[in-house]
Amino acid sequence: MEDGLDKTLNRKIGFKYIAIDGKRQARLLRLSRDNPNQTPSYNLEAVPLANLKWTNYKALSYTWGQASRADIQEIQIDGQPFFIRRNLFDFLATATAKEEYGLFFIDAICINQLDHVERQFQVQEMARIYRNANEVIAWLGFPDTKQHDNVRALSQTIRNGSCRKDCATWTTEQWEGFRHLSYHSFWSRVWIVQEVLLASSMVVWCGSFTFPVALFGSTTGTMPSPVMKVADNGRPSIVMSASLQLRSPAETITTHRLRQVPRPLMDPLAQGTKIGTIEEMTRDLGRKTEVMRTYQSRVPDLLCEAVRKFGKLGCSDPRDRLYGLLGILKESIRAKVEVDYSRDVSFAYYQALKIGLQELSIERSSPGGLADADGAFLGYYCDARDAFNMGDGESLLILRQVLGELRFHTLSQDNLFQAQWQQHFSWTDVEIKTYPDLKKLLAYAGQEIVEPEDFLYKFHTKQRRVVKNL
Repeated sequence: MEDGLDKTLNRKIGFKYIAIDGKRQARLLRLSRDNPNQTPSYNLEAVPLANLKWTNYKALSYTWGQASRADIQEIQIDGQPFFIRRNLFDFLATATAKEEYGLFFIDAICINQLDHVERQFQVQEMARIYRNANEVIAWLGFPDTKQHDNVRALSQTIRNGSCRKDCATWTTEQWEGFRHLSYHSFWSRVWIVQEVLLASSMVVWCGSFTFPVALFGSTTGTMPSPVMKVADNGRPSIVMSASLQLRSPAETITTHRLRQVPRPLMDPLAQGTKIGTIEEMTRDLGRKTEVMRTYQSRVPDLLCEAVRKFGKLGCSDPRDRLYGLLGILKESIRAKVEVDYSRDVSFAYYQALKIGLQELSIERSSPGGLADADGAFLGYYCDARDAFNMGDGESLLILRQVLGELRFHTLSQDNLFQAQWQQHFSWTDVEIKTYPDLKKLLAYAGQEIVEPEDFLYKFHTKQRRVVKNL
Protein backbone atom coordinates (compact mmCIF):
# COMPACT_ATOMS: atom_id res chain seq x y z
CA MET A 1 0.00 0.00 0.00
CA GLU A 2 1.39 3.41 -0.96
CA ASP A 3 1.94 6.01 1.72
CA GLY A 4 -0.21 9.14 1.74
CA LEU A 5 1.27 12.51 0.89
CA ASP A 6 1.46 13.47 4.57
CA LYS A 7 3.59 10.40 5.34
CA THR A 8 5.77 11.07 2.31
CA LEU A 9 6.42 14.65 3.42
CA ASN A 10 7.20 13.60 7.00
CA ARG A 11 9.65 11.02 5.70
CA LYS A 12 11.25 13.60 3.42
CA ILE A 13 11.84 16.15 6.19
CA GLY A 14 13.07 13.41 8.55
CA PHE A 15 10.76 14.14 11.51
CA LYS A 16 12.39 12.84 14.70
CA TYR A 17 10.05 11.06 17.13
CA ILE A 18 10.91 10.64 20.77
CA ALA A 19 11.92 6.99 21.06
CA ILE A 20 9.55 4.47 22.68
CA ASP A 21 9.37 0.73 23.20
CA GLY A 22 6.28 -0.07 21.13
CA LYS A 23 5.44 -3.06 23.34
CA ARG A 24 5.53 -1.15 26.62
CA GLN A 25 5.03 2.55 25.89
CA ALA A 26 2.82 4.94 23.96
CA ARG A 27 3.21 8.56 22.94
CA LEU A 28 0.71 11.23 23.90
CA LEU A 29 0.44 14.71 22.39
CA ARG A 30 0.37 17.60 24.85
CA LEU A 31 -1.71 20.49 23.55
CA SER A 32 -1.00 23.77 25.35
CA ARG A 33 -0.98 27.49 24.65
CA ASP A 34 2.18 29.39 23.93
CA ASN A 35 1.65 32.38 26.21
CA PRO A 36 3.86 34.96 24.40
CA ASN A 37 2.34 34.21 20.98
CA GLN A 38 -1.06 32.95 22.16
CA THR A 39 -0.75 30.11 19.65
CA PRO A 40 -1.21 26.37 20.25
CA SER A 41 1.90 24.41 21.18
CA TYR A 42 2.33 20.68 20.53
CA ASN A 43 4.78 18.33 22.25
CA LEU A 44 5.05 14.55 22.40
CA GLU A 45 5.48 12.67 25.68
CA ALA A 46 6.22 8.99 26.30
CA VAL A 47 3.98 7.17 28.79
CA PRO A 48 4.29 3.53 29.97
CA LEU A 49 1.27 1.54 28.83
CA ALA A 50 0.93 0.18 32.37
CA ASN A 51 0.47 3.76 33.66
CA LEU A 52 -2.28 4.81 31.27
CA LYS A 53 -5.02 4.04 33.81
CA TRP A 54 -3.53 6.72 36.09
CA THR A 55 -2.83 9.23 33.31
CA ASN A 56 -5.26 12.06 32.58
CA TYR A 57 -5.66 12.11 28.80
CA LYS A 58 -8.27 12.11 26.05
CA ALA A 59 -8.30 10.01 22.89
CA LEU A 60 -9.46 11.13 19.47
CA SER A 61 -11.73 9.00 17.29
CA TYR A 62 -11.92 10.35 13.74
CA THR A 63 -11.42 9.57 10.06
CA TRP A 64 -8.15 10.61 8.50
CA GLY A 65 -9.68 12.22 5.41
CA GLN A 66 -8.02 12.95 2.07
CA ALA A 67 -4.27 13.22 1.56
CA SER A 68 -4.24 15.47 -1.51
CA ARG A 69 -1.87 18.43 -1.58
CA ALA A 70 -4.70 20.88 -0.96
CA ASP A 71 -5.66 19.00 2.22
CA ILE A 72 -2.19 18.81 3.80
CA GLN A 73 -1.46 21.25 6.63
CA GLU A 74 1.73 21.94 8.55
CA ILE A 75 2.02 22.25 12.34
CA GLN A 76 5.00 22.35 14.70
CA ILE A 77 5.60 19.42 17.07
CA ASP A 78 8.59 19.58 19.40
CA GLY A 79 9.86 22.50 17.33
CA GLN A 80 9.81 20.47 14.10
CA PRO A 81 7.48 20.78 11.11
CA PHE A 82 4.96 17.96 10.89
CA PHE A 83 2.36 17.42 8.17
CA ILE A 84 -1.21 16.34 8.92
CA ARG A 85 -4.45 16.14 6.98
CA ARG A 86 -7.16 18.77 6.96
CA ASN A 87 -9.65 16.89 9.14
CA LEU A 88 -7.13 16.52 11.97
CA PHE A 89 -5.98 20.14 11.55
CA ASP A 90 -9.61 21.26 11.94
CA PHE A 91 -9.96 19.23 15.14
CA LEU A 92 -6.84 20.78 16.69
CA ALA A 93 -8.13 24.25 15.79
CA THR A 94 -11.51 23.45 17.38
CA ALA A 95 -9.89 22.04 20.52
CA THR A 96 -7.85 25.25 20.84
CA ALA A 97 -10.97 27.37 20.39
CA LYS A 98 -12.71 25.34 23.10
CA GLU A 99 -9.58 25.65 25.29
CA GLU A 100 -9.32 21.89 25.51
CA TYR A 101 -5.72 21.59 26.62
CA GLY A 102 -3.81 18.64 28.03
CA LEU A 103 -2.75 15.21 26.78
CA PHE A 104 -4.36 13.58 23.73
CA PHE A 105 -3.84 10.29 21.95
CA ILE A 106 -4.10 10.86 18.18
CA ASP A 107 -2.92 7.90 16.13
CA ALA A 108 -1.70 9.86 13.08
CA ILE A 109 0.64 11.83 15.33
CA CYS A 110 1.41 9.59 18.30
CA ILE A 111 2.30 6.48 16.27
CA ASN A 112 5.23 6.60 13.88
CA GLN A 113 3.30 5.59 10.79
CA LEU A 114 6.55 5.04 8.89
CA ASP A 115 7.79 2.41 11.36
CA HIS A 116 5.91 -0.79 10.54
CA VAL A 117 7.24 -2.64 13.59
CA GLU A 118 6.10 0.08 15.98
CA ARG A 119 2.76 0.34 14.19
CA GLN A 120 2.29 -3.40 14.51
CA PHE A 121 2.84 -3.32 18.29
CA GLN A 122 0.74 -0.20 18.84
CA VAL A 123 -2.24 -1.58 16.89
CA GLN A 124 -2.40 -4.42 19.40
CA GLU A 125 -2.57 -1.89 22.26
CA MET A 126 -5.48 0.19 20.93
CA ALA A 127 -7.93 -1.48 23.31
CA ARG A 128 -5.88 -0.45 26.33
CA ILE A 129 -5.35 3.10 25.04
CA TYR A 130 -9.02 3.83 24.33
CA ARG A 131 -10.39 1.97 27.35
CA ASN A 132 -8.22 3.95 29.79
CA ALA A 133 -8.79 7.41 28.27
CA ASN A 134 -10.72 9.80 30.52
CA GLU A 135 -12.81 10.70 27.51
CA VAL A 136 -12.96 9.76 23.84
CA ILE A 137 -13.92 12.53 21.44
CA ALA A 138 -15.67 11.46 18.25
CA TRP A 139 -14.77 14.16 15.73
CA LEU A 140 -17.20 14.49 12.80
CA GLY A 141 -15.53 17.55 11.31
CA PHE A 142 -17.27 20.81 10.50
CA PRO A 143 -20.89 20.66 9.32
CA ASP A 144 -21.21 21.87 5.75
CA THR A 145 -23.06 25.08 4.96
CA LYS A 146 -26.26 23.23 4.07
CA GLN A 147 -26.39 21.36 7.39
CA HIS A 148 -24.94 23.94 9.79
CA ASP A 149 -28.29 25.40 10.86
CA ASN A 150 -29.82 21.93 11.26
CA VAL A 151 -26.96 20.71 13.47
CA ARG A 152 -27.14 23.90 15.52
CA ALA A 153 -30.90 23.40 15.99
CA LEU A 154 -30.29 19.85 17.22
CA SER A 155 -27.63 21.04 19.65
CA GLN A 156 -30.13 23.46 21.18
CA THR A 157 -32.38 20.56 22.18
CA ILE A 158 -29.42 18.99 24.01
CA ARG A 159 -28.58 22.24 25.80
CA ASN A 160 -32.20 22.56 26.85
CA GLY A 161 -32.10 19.14 28.52
CA SER A 162 -33.93 17.23 25.78
CA CYS A 163 -32.91 13.64 25.06
CA ARG A 164 -33.63 11.00 22.46
CA LYS A 165 -36.96 9.96 24.00
CA ASP A 166 -38.25 13.54 23.60
CA CYS A 167 -37.73 13.49 19.84
CA ALA A 168 -41.48 13.61 19.19
CA THR A 169 -41.25 17.36 19.73
CA TRP A 170 -38.29 17.88 17.39
CA THR A 171 -38.62 20.28 14.49
CA THR A 172 -37.91 19.39 10.88
CA GLU A 173 -34.53 21.13 11.17
CA GLN A 174 -33.62 19.10 14.25
CA TRP A 175 -34.54 15.84 12.54
CA GLU A 176 -32.48 16.81 9.51
CA GLY A 177 -29.51 17.56 11.75
CA PHE A 178 -29.95 14.23 13.53
CA ARG A 179 -30.16 12.34 10.25
CA HIS A 180 -27.06 14.11 8.95
CA LEU A 181 -25.02 13.13 12.02
CA SER A 182 -26.37 9.55 12.05
CA TYR A 183 -25.22 8.94 8.46
CA HIS A 184 -21.98 10.86 8.69
CA SER A 185 -19.02 9.11 7.07
CA PHE A 186 -17.41 8.88 10.52
CA TRP A 187 -19.65 5.91 11.37
CA SER A 188 -18.67 4.06 8.18
CA ARG A 189 -15.04 3.39 9.16
CA VAL A 190 -13.98 0.11 10.74
CA TRP A 191 -11.39 1.63 13.09
CA ILE A 192 -13.92 3.73 14.96
CA VAL A 193 -15.88 0.62 16.07
CA GLN A 194 -13.52 -0.38 18.88
CA GLU A 195 -12.90 3.27 19.75
CA VAL A 196 -16.63 3.83 20.34
CA LEU A 197 -17.26 0.50 22.07
CA LEU A 198 -14.31 0.66 24.45
CA ALA A 199 -14.59 4.28 25.59
CA SER A 200 -15.66 4.64 29.23
CA SER A 201 -16.86 8.16 28.43
CA MET A 202 -17.55 9.57 24.98
CA VAL A 203 -18.82 12.77 23.37
CA VAL A 204 -19.44 13.65 19.74
CA TRP A 205 -18.10 16.88 18.29
CA CYS A 206 -19.40 18.35 15.05
CA GLY A 207 -17.62 21.65 14.66
CA SER A 208 -18.24 23.62 17.85
CA PHE A 209 -21.35 21.59 18.69
CA THR A 210 -21.22 18.75 21.25
CA PHE A 211 -23.58 15.77 21.58
CA PRO A 212 -23.80 12.75 23.92
CA VAL A 213 -23.11 9.46 22.16
CA ALA A 214 -26.31 8.00 23.67
CA LEU A 215 -28.27 10.35 21.40
CA PHE A 216 -27.61 8.02 18.48
CA GLY A 217 -28.88 4.86 20.15
CA SER A 218 -32.17 4.82 18.27
CA THR A 219 -32.81 6.15 14.78
CA THR A 220 -36.12 4.58 13.88
CA GLY A 221 -37.63 6.35 10.90
CA THR A 222 -34.39 7.82 9.57
CA MET A 223 -33.23 4.87 7.50
CA PRO A 224 -33.48 5.25 3.71
CA SER A 225 -34.49 2.28 1.61
CA PRO A 226 -31.56 -0.15 1.36
CA VAL A 227 -29.87 -0.38 -2.02
CA MET A 228 -27.87 -3.45 -2.99
CA LYS A 229 -26.01 -4.07 -6.23
CA VAL A 230 -25.69 -7.62 -7.48
CA ALA A 231 -22.93 -9.13 -9.63
CA ASP A 232 -23.73 -11.31 -12.64
CA ASN A 233 -23.04 -14.43 -10.59
CA GLY A 234 -25.65 -13.42 -8.02
CA ARG A 235 -23.11 -12.33 -5.41
CA PRO A 236 -24.42 -9.29 -3.49
CA SER A 237 -22.11 -6.31 -3.10
CA ILE A 238 -23.41 -5.83 0.43
CA VAL A 239 -24.12 -8.74 2.76
CA MET A 240 -25.88 -7.60 5.88
CA SER A 241 -28.48 -9.05 8.22
CA ALA A 242 -32.06 -7.85 7.95
CA SER A 243 -31.91 -6.10 11.32
CA LEU A 244 -28.80 -4.14 10.36
CA GLN A 245 -30.42 -2.98 7.13
CA LEU A 246 -33.02 -1.14 9.22
CA ARG A 247 -30.49 0.84 11.27
CA SER A 248 -28.40 3.89 10.60
CA PRO A 249 -24.61 3.43 10.77
CA ALA A 250 -24.54 5.38 14.05
CA GLU A 251 -27.23 3.21 15.63
CA THR A 252 -25.56 -0.05 14.59
CA ILE A 253 -22.44 0.87 16.57
CA THR A 254 -23.93 2.76 19.51
CA THR A 255 -26.59 0.16 20.28
CA HIS A 256 -23.81 -2.44 20.34
CA ARG A 257 -22.13 -0.25 22.97
CA LEU A 258 -25.25 0.82 24.89
CA ARG A 259 -27.26 -2.35 25.27
CA GLN A 260 -30.56 -2.70 27.06
CA VAL A 261 -31.22 -5.35 29.68
CA PRO A 262 -34.21 -5.99 31.96
CA ARG A 263 -33.48 -5.28 35.62
CA PRO A 264 -35.80 -5.68 38.63
CA LEU A 265 -36.14 -2.17 40.05
CA MET A 266 -38.59 -0.19 42.13
CA ASP A 267 -40.51 1.60 39.40
CA PRO A 268 -43.31 3.76 40.88
CA LEU A 269 -44.75 4.56 37.46
CA ALA A 270 -45.16 0.90 36.49
CA GLN A 271 -46.42 -0.08 39.94
CA GLY A 272 -48.83 2.81 40.21
CA THR A 273 -50.53 2.04 36.92
CA LYS A 274 -51.44 -1.58 37.73
CA ILE A 275 -55.15 -2.21 38.11
CA GLY A 276 -56.56 -4.53 40.76
CA THR A 277 -58.11 -4.57 44.20
CA ILE A 278 -56.82 -2.25 46.91
CA GLU A 279 -55.05 -5.18 48.54
CA GLU A 280 -53.39 -6.25 45.28
CA MET A 281 -52.28 -2.72 44.40
CA THR A 282 -50.90 -2.15 47.91
CA ARG A 283 -49.05 -5.45 47.82
CA ASP A 284 -47.55 -4.72 44.38
CA LEU A 285 -46.18 -1.36 45.56
CA GLY A 286 -43.66 -3.27 47.66
CA ARG A 287 -42.48 -5.47 44.81
CA LYS A 288 -39.84 -4.76 42.25
CA THR A 289 -40.88 -4.71 38.62
CA GLU A 290 -38.79 -5.51 35.59
CA VAL A 291 -37.82 -2.47 33.54
CA MET A 292 -35.35 -1.91 30.74
CA ARG A 293 -32.12 -0.14 31.62
CA THR A 294 -29.31 0.84 29.27
CA TYR A 295 -25.77 -0.04 30.23
CA GLN A 296 -22.41 0.09 28.51
CA SER A 297 -21.58 -3.45 27.50
CA ARG A 298 -18.16 -4.83 28.41
CA VAL A 299 -18.87 -8.22 26.88
CA PRO A 300 -16.18 -9.09 24.31
CA ASP A 301 -17.25 -10.23 20.86
CA LEU A 302 -16.58 -13.33 18.83
CA LEU A 303 -14.76 -12.62 15.59
CA CYS A 304 -17.45 -14.28 13.51
CA GLU A 305 -20.00 -11.87 14.99
CA ALA A 306 -17.78 -8.82 14.56
CA VAL A 307 -16.98 -9.59 10.91
CA ARG A 308 -20.64 -10.15 10.11
CA LYS A 309 -21.70 -6.90 11.77
CA PHE A 310 -18.81 -4.57 10.96
CA GLY A 311 -16.85 -6.30 8.19
CA LYS A 312 -18.22 -4.10 5.41
CA LEU A 313 -17.20 -0.84 7.06
CA GLY A 314 -14.62 1.19 5.20
CA CYS A 315 -10.85 1.34 5.68
CA SER A 316 -7.94 2.34 3.50
CA ASP A 317 -6.25 -1.01 4.20
CA PRO A 318 -8.54 -4.08 3.94
CA ARG A 319 -6.32 -5.94 6.43
CA ASP A 320 -7.75 -3.63 9.08
CA ARG A 321 -11.09 -5.41 8.84
CA LEU A 322 -9.34 -7.90 11.09
CA TYR A 323 -6.66 -5.85 12.84
CA GLY A 324 -9.03 -2.93 13.45
CA LEU A 325 -11.46 -5.13 15.40
CA LEU A 326 -8.95 -6.70 17.79
CA GLY A 327 -9.89 -4.47 20.71
CA ILE A 328 -13.46 -5.78 20.97
CA LEU A 329 -12.59 -9.49 20.73
CA LYS A 330 -12.22 -12.01 23.52
CA GLU A 331 -8.68 -12.15 24.85
CA SER A 332 -8.30 -15.79 23.82
CA ILE A 333 -9.33 -14.92 20.26
CA ARG A 334 -7.14 -11.82 20.11
CA ALA A 335 -4.12 -13.93 21.10
CA LYS A 336 -4.59 -16.07 17.98
CA VAL A 337 -4.30 -13.11 15.58
CA GLU A 338 -0.89 -12.26 14.20
CA VAL A 339 -0.81 -8.59 13.19
CA ASP A 340 1.53 -8.41 10.23
CA TYR A 341 1.37 -5.50 7.79
CA SER A 342 4.29 -6.94 5.83
CA ARG A 343 2.00 -9.68 4.48
CA ASP A 344 -0.82 -9.14 2.01
CA VAL A 345 -4.55 -9.14 2.64
CA SER A 346 -4.91 -12.87 1.95
CA PHE A 347 -3.08 -13.59 5.22
CA ALA A 348 -5.52 -11.46 7.21
CA TYR A 349 -8.42 -13.17 5.41
CA TYR A 350 -6.94 -16.60 6.15
CA GLN A 351 -6.72 -15.78 9.86
CA ALA A 352 -10.24 -14.33 10.02
CA LEU A 353 -11.72 -17.31 8.17
CA LYS A 354 -9.94 -19.91 10.29
CA ILE A 355 -10.74 -18.29 13.64
CA GLY A 356 -14.36 -17.59 12.72
CA LEU A 357 -14.98 -21.17 11.59
CA GLN A 358 -13.37 -22.44 14.79
CA GLU A 359 -15.80 -20.33 16.80
CA LEU A 360 -18.77 -21.69 14.89
CA SER A 361 -17.53 -25.27 15.09
CA ILE A 362 -17.16 -25.55 18.83
CA GLU A 363 -20.46 -25.82 20.62
CA ARG A 364 -20.09 -23.71 23.75
CA SER A 365 -23.68 -22.77 24.35
CA SER A 366 -27.12 -24.33 24.41
CA PRO A 367 -28.90 -25.24 21.16
CA GLY A 368 -30.00 -22.15 19.33
CA GLY A 369 -26.57 -20.54 19.39
CA LEU A 370 -24.68 -19.04 16.47
CA ALA A 371 -23.87 -22.31 14.79
CA ASP A 372 -27.50 -23.45 14.88
CA ALA A 373 -28.55 -20.57 12.64
CA ASP A 374 -29.49 -21.49 9.10
CA GLY A 375 -26.56 -20.77 6.80
CA ALA A 376 -24.15 -19.94 9.64
CA PHE A 377 -21.02 -21.61 8.22
CA LEU A 378 -21.64 -20.81 4.57
CA GLY A 379 -22.81 -17.33 5.54
CA TYR A 380 -19.66 -16.61 7.53
CA TYR A 381 -17.50 -17.74 4.65
CA CYS A 382 -19.31 -15.25 2.41
CA ASP A 383 -19.07 -12.48 5.00
CA ALA A 384 -15.32 -12.96 5.42
CA ARG A 385 -14.74 -13.30 1.68
CA ASP A 386 -16.60 -10.05 0.97
CA ALA A 387 -15.07 -8.16 3.92
CA PHE A 388 -11.55 -8.73 2.55
CA ASN A 389 -12.58 -8.26 -1.10
CA MET A 390 -11.39 -11.73 -2.06
CA GLY A 391 -12.17 -13.22 -5.44
CA ASP A 392 -14.08 -16.51 -5.53
CA GLY A 393 -11.16 -18.52 -6.86
CA GLU A 394 -8.54 -17.32 -4.36
CA SER A 395 -10.94 -17.44 -1.43
CA LEU A 396 -11.87 -21.02 -2.29
CA LEU A 397 -8.23 -22.07 -2.25
CA ILE A 398 -7.77 -20.51 1.18
CA LEU A 399 -11.01 -22.12 2.38
CA ARG A 400 -9.69 -25.53 1.42
CA GLN A 401 -6.46 -24.85 3.30
CA VAL A 402 -8.39 -23.79 6.40
CA LEU A 403 -10.73 -26.77 6.30
CA GLY A 404 -7.74 -29.08 6.08
CA GLU A 405 -5.97 -27.40 9.01
CA LEU A 406 -9.15 -27.58 11.08
CA ARG A 407 -9.51 -31.29 10.20
CA PHE A 408 -13.00 -30.83 8.87
CA HIS A 409 -12.23 -33.77 6.56
CA THR A 410 -12.87 -36.01 9.59
CA LEU A 411 -16.55 -35.12 9.41
CA SER A 412 -18.82 -38.17 9.43
CA GLN A 413 -22.56 -38.42 9.04
CA ASP A 414 -23.09 -38.36 12.80
CA ASN A 415 -20.26 -36.58 14.56
CA LEU A 416 -16.77 -35.12 14.51
CA PHE A 417 -13.95 -37.10 16.04
CA GLN A 418 -13.95 -35.23 19.31
CA ALA A 419 -10.66 -36.71 20.56
CA GLN A 420 -8.79 -35.44 17.49
CA TRP A 421 -10.21 -31.94 17.97
CA GLN A 422 -9.23 -31.81 21.61
CA GLN A 423 -5.76 -33.11 20.87
CA HIS A 424 -5.26 -30.60 18.03
CA PHE A 425 -6.62 -27.51 19.81
CA SER A 426 -6.06 -28.50 23.47
CA TRP A 427 -9.73 -27.84 24.23
CA THR A 428 -11.38 -29.86 26.96
CA ASP A 429 -14.89 -30.32 28.27
CA VAL A 430 -16.52 -29.14 25.06
CA GLU A 431 -19.26 -30.82 23.14
CA ILE A 432 -18.61 -30.84 19.42
CA LYS A 433 -21.63 -31.13 17.22
CA THR A 434 -22.18 -31.61 13.49
CA TYR A 435 -24.31 -28.97 11.79
CA PRO A 436 -26.01 -29.56 8.46
CA ASP A 437 -24.77 -26.20 7.19
CA LEU A 438 -21.15 -27.24 7.81
CA LYS A 439 -21.70 -30.06 5.34
CA LYS A 440 -22.84 -27.45 2.78
CA LEU A 441 -19.60 -25.59 3.24
CA LEU A 442 -17.61 -28.80 2.79
CA ALA A 443 -19.57 -29.58 -0.35
CA TYR A 444 -18.84 -26.12 -1.71
CA ALA A 445 -15.13 -26.48 -0.97
CA GLY A 446 -15.04 -29.72 -2.95
CA GLN A 447 -16.12 -28.02 -6.19
CA GLU A 448 -13.95 -27.22 -9.17
CA ILE A 449 -12.49 -23.72 -8.93
CA VAL A 450 -13.52 -22.72 -12.45
CA GLU A 451 -17.07 -21.73 -11.48
CA PRO A 452 -17.41 -21.89 -7.70
CA GLU A 453 -20.11 -19.23 -7.69
CA ASP A 454 -22.71 -21.64 -9.10
CA PHE A 455 -23.02 -23.40 -5.76
CA LEU A 456 -23.60 -20.10 -3.95
CA TYR A 457 -26.13 -18.69 -6.41
CA LYS A 458 -29.13 -20.00 -4.47
CA PHE A 459 -27.61 -18.82 -1.20
CA HIS A 460 -27.11 -15.29 -2.55
CA THR A 461 -30.57 -15.31 -4.08
CA LYS A 462 -32.02 -15.97 -0.64
CA GLN A 463 -30.01 -13.07 0.78
CA ARG A 464 -31.29 -10.71 -1.89
CA ARG A 465 -34.86 -11.80 -1.28
CA VAL A 466 -34.58 -11.00 2.42
CA VAL A 467 -33.31 -7.48 1.70
CA LYS A 468 -35.97 -6.79 -0.94
CA ASN A 469 -38.72 -7.84 1.49
CA LEU A 470 -37.65 -5.35 4.16
